[in-house]
Parts: sequence; C-alpha cells; structure tokens
Amino acid sequence: MKKALMAAALFAAVTSASATTVSVYGVMDMGVSVSKKSGATGDNRWDLQMKSGMRNSSRFGLKGVEDLGNNYKVGFILESQFQGDSGALQTSGILWERESSLWVSGDFGKVTAGRVGYLKGVVGSTALLNSYRVNPFGSQMSNFVTGFKAYTTGTSWYCNNGIVYETPNMAGLKGYLQYSNGVSSEGEKYHDKDRYAAAAVRYMSGPLLLQMIADTTMRGHQEAQFSGDKYRDAMSLGVQAAYDFQFVKVFGMVEGFKDSALNTIGQHLSGDGQLYDGVGATLVAQWPVGNGKMKVGGGFLKASTVDGTPADKDYDVTRFGVSVGYDYVLSKRTQLYANYGFAQQNQEKTSDDTVKRNRGMEFTAGMVHYF
Repeated sequence: MKKALMAAALFAAVTSASATTVSVYGVMDMGVSVSKKSGATGDNRWDLQMKSGMRNSSRFGLKGVEDLGNNYKVGFILESQFQGDSGALQTSGILWERESSLWVSGDFGKVTAGRVGYLKGVVGSTALLNSYRVNPFGSQMSNFVTGFKAYTTGTSWYCNNGIVYETPNMAGLKGYLQYSNGVSSEGEKYHDKDRYAAAAVRYMSGPLLLQMIADTTMRGHQEAQFSGDKYRDAMSLGVQAAYDFQFVKVFGMVEGFKDSALNTIGQHLSGDGQLYDGVGATLVAQWPVGNGKMKVGGGFLKASTVDGTPADKDYDVTRFGVSVGYDYVLSKRTQLYANYGFAQQNQEKTSDDTVKRNRGMEFTAGMVHYF
C-alpha cells in the first residue's frame, strides 16, 4: 500500500509540473499456454496456464524530457513490470524493476545512469537487443517458444548503479560503453559484488542493421565452486544482423562465450548450475501475411563445461529448437498472437558418455495492448 501511494504521489507531481513533457505508457499482455515437458526428467503431461507477458512483458512507466537549449536535453525513465494475471510486481520489493534512470544528451552523445538495461539485453532504453530488432520472437518469455535467450548467455537484463555512454550518430554508426559496479544497497562494498562492463557498435542504414556486443561479468572476488581458486570472469562476444527485403525480413545472430552459465528454458532445460564455454546462434524469417506477420525460426547451442569442473558435473551440451508464430494486427495498439515452439537439450556426461535428453513443446495464444 505504501509503495502504491508513493507511485501515485510521484505521478501526480511529475504530471502537474510539466504535462507536455511527461508521458505515461505501458503494455498489457495476457494469454494461454499449453505445454509439455518430456525426456529424462519431464513428467510427460500437458500443462494449461493463463500467463502474462508471453509476447511482451506487462509493464507501466513514466518518462519525461526537458529541453535545456543549445541541443542539450535531460530526461528520466521509471518503468515497472507486473504480472497481469495477478497484479503483483514481477519482483517483490522492486517497484521500478525494468528501469530507473536519468539521462543527459547533447552534441557529445548521451549519458544514462541508474538502474539500466544491459547492452546485451532486451529490457530498458539502453538495451540493444530490444524492440524485436534482432529476433521477432524476442527473448524467451514463455516456456518453449524460444527466442534468442535459449541459445545465448546472460541470465539478467538489468543492473543497478549502471552508467551507459552512447556516441552521436555518425552516418548510421554508433558506439556504446557500459559499466556497473554491482552495488545494490547501502553498506555493500565495491569489491564484494560482481561488476559488469560492455562495449558495442551498431550500424543502421535503410533496411540493414548490423551490430556487435562484447561484455564481461567480473566475479573474481568469489571463491570458485570447483577449485580453491577464484571464479573466472564470464565473457561473451556476439554479432547480430537483420535485413529487410520488403517481402521478407531475415534476422540472424551468433555468440561465443566463456565461463558463462546457460539460461534455463521452461524450468526444464538447464546447465545444472555449471559454467560453460561454447557458441550459440539463431536464424529467423518474418514476412507479411494478411493483416499480420508470419514468423519462423530456430536456434542451436553447443557448449562444454569449463576446465576444472568435477567429473560428475562435466558435461557436453547440445541444445536446439524451432518456433513458428503469427501476429495479427487488430489496431495500432492491439495485436493477437499465436505461437508453437519445440526445444530439446542433449546433456552428455563426459566421464561415462551417458546422455540425458530433455524436450519441451508449447502452444501459446494471447492478446497484447499498448497504451
């Protein structure tokens, strides 16, 4: 109740201060999922659920901007994510989970600070994988209708105490730098937390999008789980591209990674908490059909646990999947969607060559409304 009153007071304050520069926006996404887990650890039963955020995360936000003159501007974004089927915050205790940032822009470029999205993420104004620019299935937001998250690393989409610099647009080319010291509350110390850094370059011109993102999570302060040494820093390097041929738009991405955790898919396909070296890729095509768009795509990941992993946890993992879907446009703000997805993971234990195979499939259908 206290948080709701605080949010209402903040909304009243900003709207009364300058109604022309502050806007309210959001998304409501509700749908139905029918899925089945099978294989070595699956129950092989169909599961019916009403779910929120299978295509777009349900959210509510405030954003504003002030023109300071001489091409300088200052603005803010406050964005909360919630579960449309229950009304609860996505993460208890965090009101502005998706973003809480202040930014300044000018001839020098743009600087954003606060709780911000990772460059290699889908959430927030600083994310470079958002807005379905590199994969129209987005990140993995349902169980097995898998976007790129199933075949890349990075378990979180936002960081506290982050700062991002964006260069001016140079004939379609932009550069980005990001850093977070990982501190999330008073009393925590810089050297006790994971720290994050990333750099990216993006080129956009007409129908072409091409970008490259490198990032690292610096966690050397942690004791390694498999030796007396320290954890090695996670690293990844990814290239994403899209080209619109008018009759069809093609999206592709590939990522190499080291000392990284695999994302868990549908609470069924996982890396058992180990760190891996490997590579993943996705390829998707989207084209207009009637009053909407058809899309079909797939992904592949190949990874092995890092050197030093105990024999009983030493795995070679192969993951692959396909998804097909259709988005029907009812109006400028409202769409219907329907998807089918299948994903499988083969996890081979190198000590005895035994293979654990897990599979999942899912049908989803729902409606998303933007306001």
